[in-house]
Amino acid sequence: MNNVTIVGAGTMGHSLAQVFAQGGYQVFLNDISQDILIRAKSLIEANLETLAEVGLFDSKDHSAVVEERIIYTTDLADAVASSELVIEAIVESPDTKKELFFELDRLSPPEAILASNTSYLNIYEFVETRRPGKVIITHWFAPPHIVPLVEIVPGPHTTPETVETDNGYATPEDIDRATKASFGLRMPILGLVKRVDFAGLDLTQHILSNKSYAPPTVKGRSDVIDSMVSKGRLGVKTGKGFYDYGDSPIEDILRERDLKLLKLKEFLSDMGEMD
Repeated sequence: MNNVTIVGAGTMGHSLAQVFAQGGYQVFLNDISQDILIRAKSLIEANLETLAEVGLFDSKDHSAVVEERIIYTTDLADAVASSELVIEAIVESPDTKKELFFELDRLSPPEAILASNTSYLNIYEFVETRRPGKVIITHWFAPPHIVPLVEIVPGPHTTPETVETDNGYATPEDIDRATKASFGLRMPILGLVKRVDFAGLDLTQHILSNKSYAPPTVKGRSDVIDSMVSKGRLGVKTGKGFYDYGDSPIEDILRERDLKLLKLKEFLSDMGEMD
């Protein structure tokens, strides 16, 4: 894969383009407005300056990322003509996304994967293409150029070739790693309310209007928890739970946790986030 197209250069789109450009891909960043693209370029430059400030980006690569690897265009046909992966990051409107995927299917190479960065919509209920096996949800966490996690959600017709599948279950370590790399990373800085400001209240309004989502029925129990408790795996207090803490005294396990929490608390306090 060499060429990637990002459709939508707003809150998420500009950052997605930056991620792929930093990864060495040729990126086509598309939007309906030249003004939006100019703004996106400015935001990417600001992001790179921030990364350079903390030693995560070499400023000498600025031109390569911003000017050479990203092509900013309002022409959708040109943007997708040679891409192997197209990611839409537009407004969370079923009708708008349906119309866009129709155009992407018509304009993109037949072998191209068509992905959606949707936050909450089940695109498989309304998107229609001639390549259902190559349609997939790839939901990135904001901001993509910092938060290292992408949720891969295949649809009922998505082929194994489109996404690597694993028929087993995520391990406790996998779940914790994903949580700490997404929600956990943002929570100390943004909390719950400020995060909504950064996501956009208009997006939140769209999410709240989605009546198709129904939370799973509360069972009042867990087969996994019941099984572990029956085996005496109660967690840290017994040395084993989801994790195996070995033969370390509980005092040592708690001390390790507390030292990490205290260091994090001090760091957040120094940044003014614990005032």
